Amino acid sequence: MTADEKLNNPPYLEVAFDIPDWRRVEGVIRALPDHPAVVIEAGTPLIKRYGVEVCRKIHQIRPRAVVLADLKTMSSGLREARMAAQATADVVSFAGVAPLGTQEAFIEECHEQGVLALLDTINLHDPLPTLRKLRVKPDVVELHRAIDLELTDTAHQWGNIPEIKEAIGGGPVAVAGGIRLPKVKEALASKADILVVGRAITVAKDVNSAARAFLREMGV
Repeated sequence: MTADEKLNNPPYLEVAFDIPDWRRVEGVIRALPDHPAVVIEAGTPLIKRYGVEVCRKIHQIRPRAVVLADLKTMSSGLREARMAAQATADVVSFAGVAPLGTQEAFIEECHEQGVLALLDTINLHDPLPTLRKLRVKPDVVELHRAIDLELTDTAHQWGNIPEIKEAIGGGPVAVAGGIRLPKVKEALASKADILVVGRAITVAKDVNSAARAFLREMGV
């Protein structure tokens, strides 16, 4: 799968694994429906415990799945992008609050390696000024509410998604942070392409049924 073939048929359901326990993660991945709209995210806590090679382990279970390495890179952009690509990640994230030079080096290396670069907006209220300053643009933008805010902040700050898409040349926009079934239609109506779901699926009693419920609500 080339970079141009990844995430080019939205909408997608991105299942985020922030569980730093490979045995649990492996069991949940095996329980997920083998569906082309399912993206598997190696979350930051999981990568911090096991390293980016966890992406290779995920691909061994689901060879055809798009796997995202959620690095949220803040420095060493070129090096971290290359490490994730060499570990078979298809999409790699960097922090939109990182220095512009780091972001540009990260994006350029992702493109050199044939993977997609994702700008994560945690702590970045409006990504548009940053996107306009970047000499090279990310392939994906994720509008991300931090997990620590989910219990206290009930307002989904998804911003002007069509304007963000235009700023990156029409690429996909993901929304993350407390996405539940009742929010699916609202997210799609806001023009989101990727819905990032964590605990609503990963800690469900029936993982397969929970994921399929999201896919049905998404119409895929």
